[in-house]
Amino acid sequence: MTTDIFELWRRQVALANGFAAMGPFAGFVMAARIAQMTREAGAPTPAGMAEAQRMVSEKVSAAFEGGVAAGRVLSRMSAATTPIAAAGFMIAAGEAAIKPARRRVRANARRLSRPGA
Repeated sequence: MTTDIFELWRRQVALANGFAAMGPFAGFVMAARIAQMTREAGAPTPAGMAEAQRMVSEKVSAAFEGGVAAGRVLSRMSAATTPIAAAGFMIAAGEAAIKPARRRVRANARRLSRPGA
């Protein structure tokens, strides 16, 4: 039982660190996109319009994918036989929910950091 609590704590810390690790990537992506929108103020280019559309559609898609993934995990929560097991399902749901957003934020940071992006 004690090892279960420590494993649960380790997973909570890893999940929190995962959220924190996304911060610099998200900040960079936001700054790059705001700079592009500022440069194009009043006269958006086709590339700028495509980036704006991508920005919105990616958020909706990542939120939906994360919600579905978390729902799949939580649908198995009735199998939890202890409070620690139930907490484990909740952490697993958080891990599943953040995965699509983390993947997109990192991909966007890589793409937008390329010269000419």
